[in-house]
Amino acid sequence: MAIRSVKVARAYRELCRAAAETFAGDMYMQRNLRSQTASTLRQHVSQMSEQDMVNDIKVGIDFVKYQVVQASYQPDTDRYKAHLRQDIIQQGTIDLQPPPDPVTGKVPDM
Repeated sequence: MAIRSVKVARAYRELCRAAAETFAGDMYMQRNLRSQTASTLRQHVSQMSEQDMVNDIKVGIDFVKYQVVQASYQPDTDRYKAHLRQDIIQQGTIDLQPPPDPVTGKVPDM
């Protein structure tokens, strides 16, 4: 079912802008985020009000803007380099923990 709401479209556009900034150079992630969001909204259009959709998208915008940190692999040091944006730094404490092991769920010691 199509969503015909200017408010939802504006929020979705903001999400796309946040994704373009956060995932600059990572077109796969940008496309994936946009398509998954649009698909989920379409699936739930009959179950959510317009304001619920806008609020849900705004939560996604905040997550993409302030919770996602891009990193790039540095082959010379065999490590990853985090790319912190100024808006993330201004949010306060940054706690860069390694991701948990997908099999055991344990976080490796640093």
